[in-house]
Amino acid sequence: MNARLAEPEVKDLLRQWIARNARRPIEGELRDDTPILEQRVISSLQVMELILFVERTSGQSIKVAQLKPCAFRSIDNIYRTFFEDESHEQRAV
Repeated sequence: MNARLAEPEVKDLLRQWIARNARRPIEGELRDDTPILEQRVISSLQVMELILFVERTSGQSIKVAQLKPCAFRSIDNIYRTFFEDESHEQRAV
């Protein structure tokens, strides 16, 4: 997938993936700060699938140092951990 997606596009793709793979129907709107693991929107086992999705979407392998529980707390955290630095680098080029 295109690694040059803007923040709103990346967050929308993450939201869509989470909604498609949710363990239960999501009540109300899935916000960017919704604690997706704490609210059991996805299971801890699904985090592996989410990691693969993030790698495909970003076009980059995830580094082991990035794999911290807080990285997957919410869409905001996923974006900051795996996409934000890349966006800053691209703007600097």
